[in-house]
This record gives sequence, C-alpha cells and structure tokens, in this order.
Amino acid sequence: MHMTKPRRALFLVSVVSAFAAVACGIAIKRDLSTIPQGQVGFDDMCGLQDYFDALEAKVAREPVVASSLDLEGGDGQKTIRGGKARLVFEGDFLLKHARRVLTENWRRLPEEVATADKLEIEVRWAEKAGVRRVVTDQDAELFIGPQAYYLPYHVCLSELLYGAPLYKQRQVLWGLPNPSAHIPLDLALDAGAPEASTVINATPDAGATPAPPAQVAPASPPAPKPAPKPAPPASSPAPAAAPPK
Repeated sequence: MHMTKPRRALFLVSVVSAFAAVACGIAIKRDLSTIPQGQVGFDDMCGLQDYFDALEAKVAREPVVASSLDLEGGDGQKTIRGGKARLVFEGDFLLKHARRVLTENWRRLPEEVATADKLEIEVRWAEKAGVRRVVTDQDAELFIGPQAYYLPYHVCLSELLYGAPLYKQRQVLWGLPNPSAHIPLDLALDAGAPEASTVINATPDAGATPAPPAQVAPASPPAPKPAPKPAPPASSPAPAAAPPK
C-alpha cells in the first residue's frame, strides 16, 4: 500500500526533524575517549585540581544532590552498586566551574548555559573500586529551568561530579599543598575551644604591652659542707730497749 501525498509529506517532515534534532543537539567538542581515564585525572586534563582543592578547603560548598536513587545487586560473590543522581550547580563558584567544563568539552550548548542562575545535571553512575563514575553507555541530562538537554558521555563530566577522591590522590602523589591545612579556624573547629585547654605557644597581640618579666628570687647559697675529720695519726712504734751496761 502506497502512502498518500499528505501522509508522505508528514513522514518526510518527521524524518527531517529527527535528523535535525540529532544534528543540532549537543555534541562532543574535545574527544578524550582514547586516553585512559586514570591518565586524564593524573594529568588534570579537565582542569579540576583547583576546584577540588577549594571544596576541600571549605571555601565553597559542594553541589547539592537534588535527587538520588541508589541500587545494589549481585550474584552472591560480587556486589554491584549503581544508581542515578541529579546535582545542582548554583552560586558563582560552582557555576563558573560547571560552565567551563561544559564549554570546553561540548559544542552546540544552549545559550542559557552562560546566563542561567542554576544548572542541574542528572547522570547514571556505577561504582568501580569503591569510587562512583558516570556510566559511559548512556547520555546525561542537563536541566536549565524547564528545559532538558542530552549530554553525550565525556570523562570530564565524571571527573566533575565524582572526582574528589581521585584528585585527592593526585594531590598526594604530586606533593601539592594540602588545602585542609589552611581551613579557617571558625570552619575547622566547632563552637569553641574545650575548657581547660592547654596553650602550647602563644604570641601576644601587636598592641598589647608586654608584661614585665617575673622577678626571680636569688637562690639560697648551698649549706657549707662539714670539714673533713682529720685522719687519726699512725701509732708510733714502741721505743727500743736500752742496751745493757
């Protein structure tokens, strides 16, 4: 049975629209698929070391998990963990890094990426060696307001969302500064110092007048040692007998 002209025209429009949607959709700009994932992180090809250092130093908050579904299965010998998560990038710091990763690695992104006050990314993940990674065989989704856009898999998306333990390992291997050592005091400690704490070393304030040194009483002279007792004299020998007359 042949299609009538109106149906044929509608079919062609549908096909052309489908091809146009694929051709105009978001695509990979920087292809790192031939490079081992471990090498991508070790060489920081995604430029995320500063990002994770800032998160570790508590100068910025991590992306909020808007929704999450964790699944677990196995055959009795090996446990398989995976799931789905939707993370929210909001605020100047998170948006700056999310936009940079998106624009460096994908092309034909919607214009709203540059102006939106919130970006949401939803991915499916699987756990490998105790670390979550974005699955490679399914697209992620980018949400900007009510609109959703498919994101083809890219290793830098996995690094952005779940790269914290890997970049911490890189920090140690490269001997990079430890951001945790520079956490502000009010973030590193709880409400206050514990009572009866011991001050190991303190420096007075610049404007404070130093206290005068404590007066140290002179030590008492040591008691005189008793004079040694003279040794008794050796006994004199008995006088010799007078010779006979």
